Amino acid sequence: MTLKIAVCDDVLADRQQLISLIKAEASYCQCIAYKSGEMLLWDFENGTRFDILFLDIFMEGMSGIEVAKRIRMTDPNALLIFVSSSNDFYRESYDLYAFNYLIKPLTEDKFTAVLRRAISHLGKDMDQVIRFSFNNTLNTVRYSQILYLTSDKHIVIFHLTSGKTLKSYGKIDDFVTQLPTEVFLRCHQSYIINLKHVTGMSNREFIFGEVRVPVSRKYFVQAREKYHIEMFGDF
Repeated sequence: MTLKIAVCDDVLADRQQLISLIKAEASYCQCIAYKSGEMLLWDFENGTRFDILFLDIFMEGMSGIEVAKRIRMTDPNALLIFVSSSNDFYRESYDLYAFNYLIKPLTEDKFTAVLRRAISHLGKDMDQVIRFSFNNTLNTVRYSQILYLTSDKHIVIFHLTSGKTLKSYGKIDDFVTQLPTEVFLRCHQSYIINLKHVTGMSNREFIFGEVRVPVSRKYFVQAREKYHIEMFGDF
């Protein structure tokens, strides 16, 4: 499966070096270069998603930290790797769950080691998929691509992180046992959610950015406990 990598740096030579280092280690990856955070966000907010993002911190216009904050609002799983001439923003990168923080000038050995670890980390999730069919079309979807499932009569609808939806014949019950319970949670008679993408929980709703999914009274206690364990490690 092809990995999609974004490189965002306002210095042409640095962008070219990053692309060259990526291609030398993983030529199969699709790389897209951006000379500003604004250009990257325009693509991102119009549906483009990346597995790994290399973000320069000091750029004209939006900084890499500002770009990462916007991305984290809707994509909690992308691997963020900051690239900077200073270590002044370690704390901010930690708060944004950055995968790593590289100091310029980059060395090939250090960069390659970080990239290999990032690809290996993603590979653990990439192999986990669910397959289902609709109208004679077989779909294969990674767990990490699923926000939540809902049902409408005898059709189950998969809502994906890309904003797209896919359908499958069946009932929501059919997928409860197919999806791993450490990641997916039934919170309603008609909904299963991916806890990894939840950005918040209100009294009777799970929040995915601007999307809200209801939590029924029947499932509320279990849902709240599991959400707290996911977020804080304990209830």
